[in-house]
Amino acid sequence: MASRCVNNLGGQVLLKDVTPEQVNDYVRRHCKEYYEMPPGFVFRDIRMLLKSPMLVGLQNRKKRVLLPFTKPCPGYGTMLYEITAKEADLDLIRSNLAKLSE
Repeated sequence: MASRCVNNLGGQVLLKDVTPEQVNDYVRRHCKEYYEMPPGFVFRDIRMLLKSPMLVGLQNRKKRVLLPFTKPCPGYGTMLYEITAKEADLDLIRSNLAKLSE
């Protein structure tokens, strides 16, 4: 089985080479619904590389997920991706992560 990479999720990079705090602030500002994602959480068969728990945001009307990830490669660091979400993706996040939004 081929190794799955976060780049295979498609979507676009919203933030690149930022701090976890910058990612969390962005998610809080742009999503009404967000959850705490621990390092190592598996999303679409990809283990999320994070240095510490970070926020993952759901944009229900747009059917998008704002997904944090840390690439160990130089020049990348912590990033925030916006990817198109399937209903199953939203359900996975809602049922497995702690909701922090109102």
